[in-house]
Amino acid sequence: MNIGIIRNSTVIFALAFVCLMNVPGIAGTRSYDINILLNQPHPFVNQPSNPYFSGSPLAPVPVQNIRVPARVPAYQPPSRSTTRVAGQNNRLKPAVSADGSHRLSALPKKESKGLISEVRIGALAHDIGPFSSNEEDGVDGNFEVLFTSPSWLKWIWAPRPHVGLSVNSSGDTSQAYLGLTWEWRFWRNWFFDFSLGGSVHDGKKTTNRVDRKELGCRVLFRESLDLGYIFAEKHSVSAFLDHISNANICDANEGLETVGIRYGYRF
Repeated sequence: MNIGIIRNSTVIFALAFVCLMNVPGIAGTRSYDINILLNQPHPFVNQPSNPYFSGSPLAPVPVQNIRVPARVPAYQPPSRSTTRVAGQNNRLKPAVSADGSHRLSALPKKESKGLISEVRIGALAHDIGPFSSNEEDGVDGNFEVLFTSPSWLKWIWAPRPHVGLSVNSSGDTSQAYLGLTWEWRFWRNWFFDFSLGGSVHDGKKTTNRVDRKELGCRVLFRESLDLGYIFAEKHSVSAFLDHISNANICDANEGLETVGIRYGYRF
């Protein structure tokens, strides 16, 4: 009996399923055909994978058109110079060695001023001047060296130290001297010098001769003046006057002057 019921139920269920599939109102407007879906394109075939990119799909790029990044050359340490930099005042500049690497080399050091600043020579009329009588004769040959002013003399306007010698042609008073020279430039290349120092001479300290000066002391004060013109940067010519006396320290004090022309060469 149970077997008969099961068979009848199966037949009824199969008939009901067939009826449902064939009724349009129940099954829908159309039945599902898998063949139709297989022949349709994918719904996202025309959509780009990136929503922010609206261009066409990228075409394959030929291998020869692909740009490969240039290779960065390996780091080469700069070669060390075999020359040693002399002194701390040398400046350094970049230079290129034979292998193309950069290194530092010393710039030529700027030449500093030498010890000697100027040399002057001249011919002077002996014992001719406004401050004493004319008693001696001859011409003095003059030679003078001026040195570069040292830094410790800046507080007195940087005078140049000097040493000099005046030799008389007639055997009268000759002198060797030293001191400081101040120079002022004015109106283009004109200059004015004032010198102050001392001298030692071989003349007479006291005498009864009328053709010789009584200079009183062996060591005397000395002053001089120069008025000149500088040309061609290194050369100069000047009118010169000097005076020696003892400022009345000794008993006799006639004093002596020389006047002349001098030529100078500046280093």
